[in-house]
Amino acid sequence: MRGRLHVVNSESRLDRLSVPMTKNQVLAEIGKPDRVLRDDGRVLIWEYSLTARRQWVYELALCPVSVWVGGCLFYPFTNTALERYREYPFHVVLVNEQLCAWGSPLAILQKRKVCTSPAALPGSTPGSEPVVTGVGPIDGESIDRYRTMAVLTFDDAPGVTGSGSRVAGIVTTLLLDLDLSVVERTRLEQVLNEQVMLLTRGDDADALKIGRLAGANAIVIGKVQQWETDRQQGTNRVSLSLRMIDVETGRLLFNGEGHGSDATGDEPENMARKIAHRILARFGVKTGLLGSGRIGVNWELREAAGSRYYLVREIKSGSPAEQSGLKVGDAVLSCNGSPIAAVKNEREAKRLCRVEVGQTLALEVKRGNEYLLIQATAERRAGL
Repeated sequence: MRGRLHVVNSESRLDRLSVPMTKNQVLAEIGKPDRVLRDDGRVLIWEYSLTARRQWVYELALCPVSVWVGGCLFYPFTNTALERYREYPFHVVLVNEQLCAWGSPLAILQKRKVCTSPAALPGSTPGSEPVVTGVGPIDGESIDRYRTMAVLTFDDAPGVTGSGSRVAGIVTTLLLDLDLSVVERTRLEQVLNEQVMLLTRGDDADALKIGRLAGANAIVIGKVQQWETDRQQGTNRVSLSLRMIDVETGRLLFNGEGHGSDATGDEPENMARKIAHRILARFGVKTGLLGSGRIGVNWELREAAGSRYYLVREIKSGSPAEQSGLKVGDAVLSCNGSPIAAVKNEREAKRLCRVEVGQTLALEVKRGNEYLLIQATAERRAGL
């Protein structure tokens, strides 16, 4: 680049970066990259050609020597013949449009591997993801037949008593977030006691019997294969699987599994929660309870004067919701022209405001005495 201002184009530009930071925030701080080294839809690696932090001081010190090429007279608009030899590559790594690492290629080599590794778990390393799968015949039409589910205690990981119970609790909470009814734990224990059975089941036939007696349409059973912490290396490894089964027919409805490891020092339970969340996000999208896109808002269905609306409780920083101008405390009255006032329950409201990745969600919002139309384009839901 001819006439590049080396003081401005110094490595010190990277000092403006911090975590957490979105893709748009990175561009606003340090500008567009010189090259895109990787863009696979999840991982972005940008290259910036920058001079060393004190390069301009070094060049001024060489004025007596470099005056013959104009280095002294025209600095910082230095000569172009040697410009490419003054600049060095610096990489910026983003995962799911969240900043993960930056610096010289050598300095961030290990961290870049953590960012881009498919086996990496989300923790304090921004944007890293566990490896998850989720398949099965259940879909948006058949999900209504399974309004109540029973989550049985998962099998413990080898040598880690209680890990199965903790994961079962996580899965129960996530299913409730999808507005599915889950049999209360006390009811399950009552059925188990009446059957003189332990929470750890004998086989699937016993599990199906428990589900039927508890009044469930489907059961969720699973296993924690790995729940490890390496104190010396500061890493955790978690692996788990789950199955949803029709209690009447024994038909497998959904099968999900996930695994990952990280070096963040987080407790294994935090990683297990993120793995379970990714698995059930796939379940939610498959059954139409969730869209493949999200705008980054946490809202709560409220009712006033016999009319329902969504109250915005939280907005994720840098999300489409924040960029669109949506604010905490806003009352969302309709999604894409369909009024929320007419919905009967949370599930109907979620379906009404469901959005696919790349689609625009138009929201009619009441803010105080003012009515607004806000549009937000959905980003990809994490884990898909």
